[in-house]
Amino acid sequence: MSRLVRDKNKTLPRHQITASQGHKSEPFSWVEIDLGCLRHNLKQICAHTQRNASGVMAIVKADAYGHGMPVVAKTLYGEGVRFFGVANLDEAMQLNQVCPQAKILVLGSFHASQVPDYVAHGIRPTISCQEDLNIFEKNVSRGKHPVHVKIDSGMSRLGVWHEQALNLFKGALGKKSLEIEGVYTHFSSADEKNGAFTSLQMHRFETVLEKLGQMGIKPRFIHSANSLASTLFPDARFDFVRPGIMLYGLNPAKDHPPALKLKPVLSLKAKISFLKEVPAEIPLSYGRTYMTKHSTLIATIPMGYSHGYRVGFSNNGFVLVRGKRCPVVGRVTMDQTLVDVGDVPGVKRWDVATLIGKDGAMSVKAEELAESLGTIPYEIVCAIHSRIPRIYKGL
Repeated sequence: MSRLVRDKNKTLPRHQITASQGHKSEPFSWVEIDLGCLRHNLKQICAHTQRNASGVMAIVKADAYGHGMPVVAKTLYGEGVRFFGVANLDEAMQLNQVCPQAKILVLGSFHASQVPDYVAHGIRPTISCQEDLNIFEKNVSRGKHPVHVKIDSGMSRLGVWHEQALNLFKGALGKKSLEIEGVYTHFSSADEKNGAFTSLQMHRFETVLEKLGQMGIKPRFIHSANSLASTLFPDARFDFVRPGIMLYGLNPAKDHPPALKLKPVLSLKAKISFLKEVPAEIPLSYGRTYMTKHSTLIATIPMGYSHGYRVGFSNNGFVLVRGKRCPVVGRVTMDQTLVDVGDVPGVKRWDVATLIGKDGAMSVKAEELAESLGTIPYEIVCAIHSRIPRIYKGL
């Protein structure tokens, strides 16, 4: 159990700290979460997709993409979001404690041993096969439990293959204790420029829906559009859009400039814990991968790969100090990183270094860091470890 910090009527886990809380000792490294930006992004998504907040299934898996699921979910619920998507039962149980009235869909698979918890807490499972239906029916003793059936239209991950879906639904009709509340699919290539495969997936999904209608099956909720699809494929919006990365102000695909005016929600910062003058031709950090070219000032930042700041940023990344761009020098280590601040006038020990976010007119974007590593911004923010305190602005 994590120690609790109390702020008037709010009780938050120790790693979730409000910006207004006073502490005798401040953290050396922290994540700032601007909930005003989160609210702004939700409004942008609703306006663009012509949905109100009740037409949004907010994806808050992976601790809300590293932003802190409990606070993020409570904020979105306060803005009118009523449906949430998570990856597994553990996340669903945590979310159920924070927002007990929210509808929660687990997007991943489940094991038979977990079903009683789904039923006890009204959590929606994803059904991908006949076995899933059978397992659930055995554990529902009264009423009808809502389930969402996933159609595999081309992602080839979870779900019943679209050509075999009708057989599954025929089996479902005999399950009197189950309610087919939702039917959904997931797109594998919404970022492709020509959109041909997404259009094919849409056709396959719509064919299944048409045949379900002929069978008299009319789910309350049909959904398919993730962040990118919700902006590029209006016909995919159906009853819900399922934004994830866009809620947090990040662009899901570099080849598609965002059609919305999003604001990044997360900033990653640390204080310079040590400062030293280093002569020319001195090797820095493990492996001596960097040699100083001239005498300079080297700052130590208490942030390393154990925090989620990747080894790939060694001699490759940069941070902002006093509004200036400063290169990462030497290999990133487990808990500390070296930065050349020789060109920063007046720099002092305990100055703030911004690893993601803004400092004056300069900024470091998660998308920019991702591109430097040949990865995606999802990985950058999800990798930020929970050991780093989250400080919330705009609660």
